[in-house]
Amino acid sequence: MAEAGDSVLSATSGFDSPDESYDDIMHYFVHEGVRLPPFCRGKMEDILNFPVRKDDLWIVTYPKSGLWAQDLVYLISKGGKLEEVDLDLETVEDSVPYLEYPSPGLEALHAMKSPRLIKSHLPYKLLPLGVRQNHCKVIYVSRNPKDVMCSFYDFHRMVRMVNYKGTFNQFFHRFLNNKLAYGSYFDHTLDWWNHKDDKHIMFIKYEDLKKNLAVTVDKISCFMGVSLSSDLVEQIVEYWGSVTQYNRREDRVGYWKNMFTVAMNEKFERVQPVKMKDVGLHFDFGECY
Repeated sequence: MAEAGDSVLSATSGFDSPDESYDDIMHYFVHEGVRLPPFCRGKMEDILNFPVRKDDLWIVTYPKSGLWAQDLVYLISKGGKLEEVDLDLETVEDSVPYLEYPSPGLEALHAMKSPRLIKSHLPYKLLPLGVRQNHCKVIYVSRNPKDVMCSFYDFHRMVRMVNYKGTFNQFFHRFLNNKLAYGSYFDHTLDWWNHKDDKHIMFIKYEDLKKNLAVTVDKISCFMGVSLSSDLVEQIVEYWGSVTQYNRREDRVGYWKNMFTVAMNEKFERVQPVKMKDVGLHFDFGECY
């Protein structure tokens, strides 16, 4: 990856210098070449050997790539009837816990009754062996990198425990040079894209969820082995379109246009082909800049 890194550094020249003190504040550590948040320290071996069950369904994303899809998966897992399913944030978070987070912890995940729904931001190579060895089903949600970068920046600024004080230019530099939690967006996405044809993996794009939710709901329910009537699908689509938490400004495709300058976009367009390689993965970035 050195060659790609050199290209990125060249492409971001002229931007604010990186805010190196931020690393000291966040206490990141590097495991197998991936920068991880401090709460992952000391548990990566346990995660690698975490027992996976055949009826597990895992939801994996790079941070800020559309994890609200968990609400959709949770609803479908319960039969898809909105009047019978509580989609309150606390209920869904408790029902679809993070693998690597301190709460509820690995022991609590061990004790969960089947079938389990589990989510994670970890890259492919750091997930349990059973996840990679076809011992369960996995839904991977990807999102175009420009919108991910901007949403991740907002998260860093708004969340009290992070309290990021750097500029967006500095964050731009961090994103392109793999200096954020969970490592490189590009490596994270490409690793899963390379396994998109594995029978236990469903690779979906956030933009497809936003553009044609009905079709995507059908695909997800089919993958999960849940039969939904056309009426139920229609009700789900109407509900998703009416609820504020799924339709915030930062959730729109093309949100990046509110934050990127023309110069930043030009630099990004030079970097992206190097990072994404020629693998046939294309994203909807919204309207032309």
